[in-house]
Amino acid sequence: MDPTLSFVVFIALILIVSFGGAYLPMTFRATDKQMHLMIAFSAGVFLGILMLILLPEALHESEEGGFDEMQVMYLVLAGFLVMFIVDFLFKHYKQSKCSCEECVDHHSHEVTSISAFVGLSIHACFDGLALAAAFVIGEEIGLMMLAAVCLHKAAEVFSLSSAFMLAGRKRRSAIYLTAFCLVTPVAAVASYLFLWEVGSGVAGLAFAFSAGVFMFVTMLHMIPEAFHRKSLDIRSLALLLLGLLLVACVVALMGGHAH
Repeated sequence: MDPTLSFVVFIALILIVSFGGAYLPMTFRATDKQMHLMIAFSAGVFLGILMLILLPEALHESEEGGFDEMQVMYLVLAGFLVMFIVDFLFKHYKQSKCSCEECVDHHSHEVTSISAFVGLSIHACFDGLALAAAFVIGEEIGLMMLAAVCLHKAAEVFSLSSAFMLAGRKRRSAIYLTAFCLVTPVAAVASYLFLWEVGSGVAGLAFAFSAGVFMFVTMLHMIPEAFHRKSLDIRSLALLLLGLLLVACVVALMGGHAH
C-alpha cells in the first residue's frame, strides 16, 4: 500500500479508537467506584507506555539523530516542568470558594479533569508528531508506533472522559472530548507534511519532550486519581499492575522494543 494512503487509514483508525474510548463512559453508566477502578487500570497502561515505550524510543531516536543521553533527559525534564507550571497556574487561579468536604472533592475532580485535558492535549500534539516521524522513517516502525499510540490513546481518552464524568460536567465534557480526539490526527497530518520537507532528525527530541509531558500526567494526575478512594486501594493497585502487565506483553510481542 502507498505510504501516504497507509498513513491516512491509520489516522482514521486513531479517530475511531479515540471517539470510542471517549464516549464509552457517557453511554456506560459506571458508578464512582467503577470509574476509579477503570482509571486505576488506565494509570497502569500510562505507566507502562511511559517506561517501556516512550523513554526507550526517545533515547533510541535521539541517538540516531546524533543527540546524547543528557540532551534527551533535559528535554524530558523540560516537558515535565512545562506541564507542572501549567498545572500549578491553573490550580492557583481556580480555587474552590467552599471548603466543605463534598465541594472540595467535586472541585478536585473538576480541576483534575480540566488540567488533565490541557496536559493531555499538549501531549497529544507530540503523539501526532511522533507517529508522523515514525511513518517518515519507515512503514514498519510506523505500524509499531501506531499500536503504541492506539493503546494509550484508548486508555487516556477513557480516563479523561471518566474524570469529566466524576466532575459532573457531561455536556461541557462532550465538547472538550471531541476537541481532544481531533488533536492527535490534526497534529499527525501537519507533522507528516512538515517532516517530508525537513527530514525526521528531530523525531527523537519530540519523543523526549512528549515523554516528560506524559510523565507528569501519569504521576501527578492519573495515579493520584486512581487512589483517590482509600477503600479501593488494594483493587486499584491490582488493576494498575494489570494495565502495566498488558503493556509489557505488547512490548514483548513487538520484540522487546518499539523501534
